[in-house]
Amino acid sequence: MRRLTISFAIAIFAITALSAQDLDKILNDHYKASAQDKLSKITSVAMSGKLSAMGMETGIIIYQLRPSKLRVEADFMGSKMIQTYNGTTGWTYAPAMGVTEPREMGTDELKPILNQANMDSPLWDYKGKGNKVDLLGTSEDGAANKIKLTTAEGDEITIFLSKKTSLMTKVITTQMAQGMETEIEMEFKDYKDVKGIPTAHYLGSKMGGQVVSTVTFESIEYNKDLDASLFEKPAVN
Repeated sequence: MRRLTISFAIAIFAITALSAQDLDKILNDHYKASAQDKLSKITSVAMSGKLSAMGMETGIIIYQLRPSKLRVEADFMGSKMIQTYNGTTGWTYAPAMGVTEPREMGTDELKPILNQANMDSPLWDYKGKGNKVDLLGTSEDGAANKIKLTTAEGDEITIFLSKKTSLMTKVITTQMAQGMETEIEMEFKDYKDVKGIPTAHYLGSKMGGQVVSTVTFESIEYNKDLDASLFEKPAVN
């Protein structure tokens, strides 16, 4: 019985070690495929395109500036909707939705903003950020590796990496929406080369399994000169 116990323990250890090797290879292939070495040197990005949501289509502009600044602008029902994050505080201005003065975001509102403000792969330098990753297997269709990232704060993010390209195809998070926990699924497609960096030109979002919005980017520019004031509290004319 003791020999059986030892043999079982050795087998479990071997499986665990093999899984860790597989995960390391998957992550390294992802870093290489996504040109993370080049992306790490990018200081800013400016994106513009078309946003489709609630049966409407409008223009959208997204600015990002390292280390973690974000600005999103979109025309919505005859007025401009703006969200900004300066690395510490976020604001929302959306007159068409009743927010007629810039309003500071709460903790739940900030969580998705923090993810968007990160210019790198969410898997990059996960140890340095105090995060943990686990290989969950493959997607239902077998086309992607499925990885769970647990943040230092305890939040869980499921990330899908294409087996063919090693690029990120989908991210699933759980966020608070209207006082309820809701599963948010983000899909990344139509990767094109921008300054040697494969960059997704399509972003789709689902909530509770239903498509909420899609963004098709028409222009993506790296290292654009962006004024830091863009990421502060929106100025209202």
